[in-house]
Amino acid sequence: MSAALLFWLCIALVAWAYAGYPLLAALLARRYGHSPYQDATQCEAMTVVVAAFDEEARIAARVRDILEQDYPADRLHVMVVSDGSRDGTVRAAASVDDARVCVVDLPVNVGKAAALTIALREIDTPLVAFTDVRQRFAPGALRALGAPFADPSVGAVSGELMIAAADHGTGEGVGLYWRMEKRLRCDEARLGWLHGVSGSIHAMRRTLFGPIPAGTVLDDMWMPLQVLRRGHRVWMAREALAFDRASHSVDEEFQRKLRTLAGNWQLIARLPWLVNPFGNPVFFAWFSHKFLRLLVPWALLVALAASALADGALYRTLFGLQLLAYAGALGGLVLPRVAARLPLLPAASSFVMLNFAALLSLPASLAMDPSRLWKKH
Repeated sequence: MSAALLFWLCIALVAWAYAGYPLLAALLARRYGHSPYQDATQCEAMTVVVAAFDEEARIAARVRDILEQDYPADRLHVMVVSDGSRDGTVRAAASVDDARVCVVDLPVNVGKAAALTIALREIDTPLVAFTDVRQRFAPGALRALGAPFADPSVGAVSGELMIAAADHGTGEGVGLYWRMEKRLRCDEARLGWLHGVSGSIHAMRRTLFGPIPAGTVLDDMWMPLQVLRRGHRVWMAREALAFDRASHSVDEEFQRKLRTLAGNWQLIARLPWLVNPFGNPVFFAWFSHKFLRLLVPWALLVALAASALADGALYRTLFGLQLLAYAGALGGLVLPRVAARLPLLPAASSFVMLNFAALLSLPASLAMDPSRLWKKH
């Protein structure tokens, strides 16, 4: 294979992963997509599960935030699972004087995935919702989250996470990436292809829940993938909003992304049917959306090398442009305040940062320490 052909194949892979597939999904969703039947008045009994580790300072306010939702009081319950907390998390959660609140105190730290599995054994409501401690819900979020379950084909529903603007150099770029990601998820939902949910706000039918292996990083992908494999649909309720802060720094955002991408490799190892086009009901969407993004940084490196080796002035020019683009993006990471003043530079910097995380995700997954079960933010 010639260096020139290799260059264009790598560029095609990158273009498909970040532009071609999202555009195709948008076009197909507009033409063939459909929404499930929804009834916001049905409000089946729901338990909201909050797994917590050393959250004494925030857990009581989080529980009150959930109980204040516009959802029938007699059908809303909250379960706090303290995963071996070493502080006063259990005491703080129990201080919320409401019979609808249940606190489970695990004696040792088992990790979020195992804690959720233990919690589900104690729940008997038809619907189970999941959230984290650090977020807050918009008014009516749970009602909007529960409405699509009026359609029996729906097995899980994701809400939408709203992230506050970041004040570091790549904040604008990360914000653009997140807006594009949410749009793609919405289009996938309309096509029945959605295979991931927002860990900050999602729900599923209790009967579809299966044990999550201990140490699983992406419980918010494990659960919807199991729902899909059992023949049900995953929907995205964009009116079900949760609010979260942005990462405080580029390093924090990088670590968060690295952990998520490493979790994708872990899922492939734990769910080998993902790579089987006949065993994965959403193989095309998963392959284009998740797997190819793990390969993009490698394709970018090969494209850089191929353009350096290919003959002709065109490829020498392309090689120089790539070096210039990477230098500018790296400069934006080093000098974030300068990057914020230049058009497109924050987006370029965040693209490089996210793909560097993808480049390291495979070794990070192989080196993942099972004993570090919680990532605190």
